[in-house]
Amino acid sequence: MSTVIFYEQDADRELCRLYGDDGDREMILREIDGWSATPESKTETTPRKWGDGDHDISQADIAYGSRTVSLSYRLLAGDRRRLQGLRGLLDGLTHRLVRMRVVDGDEDTFQVGEVLQVLPDKAPQNLATQTETGAVTLLFRRPERLSWLVRRDQVWPGGGMSGGLSYGSSAAGLAYPLSYGVLPASRDTLLLRNAGSATAYPVLTLDGDHKGRLLLVWDGRSLEWSGGVGGPVVFDCRTQTVSLGGVDQSRGLVSRAFPSVPPGGSVLVRLVEAGDGWLTVESRDTYI
Repeated sequence: MSTVIFYEQDADRELCRLYGDDGDREMILREIDGWSATPESKTETTPRKWGDGDHDISQADIAYGSRTVSLSYRLLAGDRRRLQGLRGLLDGLTHRLVRMRVVDGDEDTFQVGEVLQVLPDKAPQNLATQTETGAVTLLFRRPERLSWLVRRDQVWPGGGMSGGLSYGSSAAGLAYPLSYGVLPASRDTLLLRNAGSATAYPVLTLDGDHKGRLLLVWDGRSLEWSGGVGGPVVFDCRTQTVSLGGVDQSRGLVSRAFPSVPPGGSVLVRLVEAGDGWLTVESRDTYI
């Protein structure tokens, strides 16, 4: 059975969790609905004026709407005050964006969304054991579920620093699993893989003395940028935006071919230009 863990949107601080195992728990997950299901299609079609059906569409036209998830819970406590404290943990999920992580066997994925409602059931109180059942409903405006495991790899322009799999801007330590990342024959190329069922969009961070320049080529296309200096530059491939210190730098894009990784596939990227800096690439398996 699944375990559901809630975190702050941009931090690792845990807010609460619902357990789906058979252990002696105070906060119990009874049922989860909508997490593994495919969201409703929002693909637009045009009816044929003559004949049956609609006009054909391309694969690129297929899209899905937001995801709604309902969690059924049970709270068990030794006294009324403790029960109110447990309910307070659920109420504390409101008025904020949260990361909801679902661990189910070997599958470990998450999404960022908002709590629409915490709704306790109407039930008579048991004076011997304080208990409460109810449901938490969440809305995730992006339908993709992302792997909790993130791959962080680094590449340098041809002839730059020695390559390898690493974490962080200090280039210290290996990124696991070792089967992913830089191809052993080159320092400036990186193989991105996606074991999921939906297109994956990596996040790129240009760091070091990059001199405000980036040229990344992949699959016959290129991502080229010329802009500000003085700090890490973040390229969000899903939103196709560039930021430096929280300030939008997308106007410096010369070529807007942000890399993406198809479901169950891979993409080879090559860093051609980054001044004397390097590029950190974060990628996750992505599911619909």
